[in-house]
Amino acid sequence: MYQRILEICKRRGITYPSFEIYGGLSGFYDYGPVGSRIKQNIENLIRNSYVIDEGCMEVECPVLSPQDVWIASGHVENFTDKLTECVKCGEPYRADHLVEETVGEGCDHMSISELNENIKELDIKCPKCGGKLDRVYDYNLMFKTYVGPGKYKVSSYLRPETAQSTYISFKRLWDVGRKRLPLGAIQIGHSFRNEISPRKGMVRLREFNQAEVQFFVDPEVKETPRFGEVSSWEVELRDRVDREYKATLEDLLDDGVIKIQLIAYFLGKSLNLFRSMGIDPKLLRLRQHKDDERAFYSTDTWDIEYMSPSLGRIELVGVSDRTDYDLTQHMKLSGENMQVTRDGRKFTPHVIEVAYGIDRPFYCVIESCFREAEDRTFFSLPPDIAPYKVAVFPLVRKDNIPEKARDVYSLLGGERIMAFYDRSGSIGKRYARADEIGIPYCITVDYDTLEDDTVTIRYRDSKKQERILIGDIISHI
Repeated sequence: MYQRILEICKRRGITYPSFEIYGGLSGFYDYGPVGSRIKQNIENLIRNSYVIDEGCMEVECPVLSPQDVWIASGHVENFTDKLTECVKCGEPYRADHLVEETVGEGCDHMSISELNENIKELDIKCPKCGGKLDRVYDYNLMFKTYVGPGKYKVSSYLRPETAQSTYISFKRLWDVGRKRLPLGAIQIGHSFRNEISPRKGMVRLREFNQAEVQFFVDPEVKETPRFGEVSSWEVELRDRVDREYKATLEDLLDDGVIKIQLIAYFLGKSLNLFRSMGIDPKLLRLRQHKDDERAFYSTDTWDIEYMSPSLGRIELVGVSDRTDYDLTQHMKLSGENMQVTRDGRKFTPHVIEVAYGIDRPFYCVIESCFREAEDRTFFSLPPDIAPYKVAVFPLVRKDNIPEKARDVYSLLGGERIMAFYDRSGSIGKRYARADEIGIPYCITVDYDTLEDDTVTIRYRDSKKQERILIGDIISHI
């Protein structure tokens, strides 16, 4: 299925490897004219969910930051993956991924010594040539560069996450947000990681897209009155001691498995978001970080994973209580006071982070919505995610039918409905092209339209067709 999806994505302008005419470069993908629309719709679904529903402010910051930002955050010292290389051919690999593929479970938490031991005991060889693997070592994932010329140049890095640029703007956001907590900020944009061996298409990229939300909260108030909206949802999970079971979010909170109500709430909210994108809810699972995997400053961290039939587990979002670590670190190095005063108390706000990828959910949406039947292949994308809501077809290229079809197309555009006009090939081929990019409705203008102002509307999933008046199109869809 994976290869079939990739082939359709390339052919239909959804996604394809970057720099193809020069042989490509691993870890970089282009979004084509169809894929960029789907991606923007996914971003807007997340944006609306937090800016409109949660009252977050949206910020946009540079992708390049001076070195001090990343010294304060700990990335210069600690932002590493475990690397091993083949002694024979020199091919690099993430050691934890090699072990994970052998043992069939996540190994992100393993230390260098544990990985070395497993590689030796399991007799793991180079997948490319079968050679022996060298000792595992830490490899920093950040792209380093310099800003400015000569003696004035400043050591800088391309950001490996959007979060830090939000934290260093906290004082500005505090003033703009009328000095109230909780204070939410979302940033959607590009990040960069010099991955060791990106081999899973869009699941592991060197330049990728994120939507990260930072909720600055009172350390004593990590609750929300909206928890009741998701509290009764039953979820499938794997906790920090590897127990797998189902429970409601309320029970997990009451039993102390999830330690903070805001974390439980945002996990439920994220599950709902992924469902509305079209991701199969039966393939979603919560996973709690193990004690030796979780960042030392976090009191609790959870991921939502998609169990891909093609690529295995894919992390879609991380929800974490980062405490006051980030603001405190930037306060120490910059000398700027990040504390606030509230109800007579002076403190450094804590942060509840909700960190979404965009490219990974994009692939999971595409995979979840992929359908193959005897007579066609299509993507059953929800209308809010589909690149176009409607396709408009003139039945023939004569007798004033194209002009009438253009009128229908203009009607849709006037209502700001994203539509696609296609007059090339047989009507069957046009339906097939529309199906393969997930357009939910197709409207055909024919000779009857010239007589009674009706058109044929076809529904993608069922292939059902019916006649409706042109004047009813907008309300109908």
